Amino acid sequence: MRRFSLLLLLLGVACSRSRSPEHPSSPNAPVIVISVDTLRADHLPAYGYKGVETPHIDALRRDGVLFERAYSHAPLTLPSHVSMLTGKLPFEHGVRNNLGFSLASSVPTLPSLLKSRGYATGAAVSAYVLRGTTGLAASFDDYDDAVAIRGGESFGAQQRPGRETVAVARTWIERHKGAPFFYMLHLFEPHTPYTPPEPHRSRWALPYDGEIATADEIVGELIASLKQQGIYDDALIVFLSDHGEGLGDHGEAEHGIFLYQEAIRVPLIVKLPGNARANSSSAAPVGLTDVFATVARTVGAEAAGVSLFDPPRPRRIYAESLYPRIHLGWSELRSLVDETHQYIEAPKPELYDLAADPSEKSNVLSEQRRVYAALRTELEKLPRGESTTGNIDPEEAKKLAALGYLSATAPSGGGPLPDPKDRIGELATLQRASMLVKERRYAEAIASLRSLVAANPRLTDAWSLLARTQQDAGDFDGAIATYRQTLSAHPQLAGDLGLSVAGLYLTKGDLAQAEAHARLGESTNPSLAHLMLGRVAMARGDYDAAMQHAQSVSNEYGYRVQGLVLAAQVYSRARNADRALQLLAQADREIAERKLGAIPLLEYTRGDALARLERFDEAEAAFRREIRDFPEDREAWASLAVIQWLRGQRDASRATMEQYVRANPSPDARAFAAKTFRELNAPPS
Repeated sequence: MRRFSLLLLLLGVACSRSRSPEHPSSPNAPVIVISVDTLRADHLPAYGYKGVETPHIDALRRDGVLFERAYSHAPLTLPSHVSMLTGKLPFEHGVRNNLGFSLASSVPTLPSLLKSRGYATGAAVSAYVLRGTTGLAASFDDYDDAVAIRGGESFGAQQRPGRETVAVARTWIERHKGAPFFYMLHLFEPHTPYTPPEPHRSRWALPYDGEIATADEIVGELIASLKQQGIYDDALIVFLSDHGEGLGDHGEAEHGIFLYQEAIRVPLIVKLPGNARANSSSAAPVGLTDVFATVARTVGAEAAGVSLFDPPRPRRIYAESLYPRIHLGWSELRSLVDETHQYIEAPKPELYDLAADPSEKSNVLSEQRRVYAALRTELEKLPRGESTTGNIDPEEAKKLAALGYLSATAPSGGGPLPDPKDRIGELATLQRASMLVKERRYAEAIASLRSLVAANPRLTDAWSLLARTQQDAGDFDGAIATYRQTLSAHPQLAGDLGLSVAGLYLTKGDLAQAEAHARLGESTNPSLAHLMLGRVAMARGDYDAAMQHAQSVSNEYGYRVQGLVLAAQVYSRARNADRALQLLAQADREIAERKLGAIPLLEYTRGDALARLERFDEAEAAFRREIRDFPEDREAWASLAVIQWLRGQRDASRATMEQYVRANPSPDARAFAAKTFRELNAPPS
């Protein structure tokens, strides 16, 4: 019976109970959750670290309760945030990875609970992996995920600066003050790449710590705004991170694979209304799932699960990572951690005595067999949940089957999956290949990646990088073949990889395949799918359909600027260049307001419209700006060469296309340049 009670506590599914008399209560208090991605607890001064200064987080800590041993349930952004917002563990809510999974509308969330009590709900996030179409946006009145998508980067690397995100948050909160509201602010600093601005780049020994100092300043901007607006004192503020960062402690530079303390122990500070219990601490192990019941009960709502302010009792906190299986072809990991030990279930299981060995350097499994047996037995009781792939919608399955994926042969590599501890060195090879790509040493990168996938055909991240590298090198047929092989092995990633394949087919002029693959992203990435489908429609000359797609994009989460660019392209092609320029001016204003930076195709589209109006000097300048920001955009190069040719600047035109080939050295680039000049030299029809 005792074990059954512990299991209920662990799962966070105990029946609703009345609040403890000591549980803080402040009905209708404003609630702000500040999530700083990838922030290790042991790299904050509030937890004893000396390598950086964080005055704003320290001030929040003095006003709040610090939880010394708070744990994430997955070292990945999306599953961890979903656990925090639902109060459920990953195998319960079903979101097990950043890509290929989405939150079902049937799963209750904290914002939806508060919304039913009259709260306005909003969020602003800084990373593509938290885009609203993962199911998160459905719980909020307003969900701002305006992360500009840039070609040549993995989806996991797509982010926006925290200062842009906090500006959105401050505006929303200002508009809703005076009434109950719930707001979640997500910052992507200190996630890689570690590129802190000055003075933090020079001041701190570790670039990672410089990013933490940057995040602290951004948090300080929000807190100052809350104080200025008279919200801070009455607010319930929850400061946390979704997971930590490896920093090489166990061979992992970043996160997502291992479940050691550096990956799952996170900061958690709760500032209560009226600064109740200010500057206090709690040493009991807690999980991010506890945020759900804590917030709900503090503002007067009943909620199942464990609150951070429930009386302490023995607990074991669960964590998992399916990333090794899904992306690397290695075994998944699961763990339990309590007051004294952490047990990690792996092909070679591990047990660590956290009191004697907080850095987890010595596996004491053979010396502490009873502890090992108890934790292993407890973990074996927990369900593993659904399969390690996301559920594929029947309609998506039909699309995949029609394209030959579900019946295709996946990369082989039978037998038991290896222990991540034994294969972590492969990631260093993958990282070196990534650096070769950045240095445009494509042949070396491709050779290295081919060796990796030959040794481990399940290494999905290597397959994806290989495809992107082949694309960068101009080997579009090779890139398509590699993407297709990856999709065959992981059809749950079709929504993301399908759009990459669609872009390649569009470049090759295979519009039927481009459309079919773009439709694979309609459910998971509808805005990006509309952008691609709109470009396919334009290539067919179907401007009405293209405009419909552009208008759909403009009304969805954060992609309004890209939608405006697509609509401007349609107007320019349909010989309404003036209207195209008006839309681009509107896009310029929104870019300046959001500080989005360069947007692909915007300057190319401006140049195209200006050329149609015979404003050739301005058109040439626009094409040069597009080339400067996106040197792979071959249409911008060709358009510049055409203008020069038509103005009698034949040598300059040839030099432009020669420069294009030098900037994009590949057989495809040479073929495209030759085709451009054949068309320019063709006699008038």
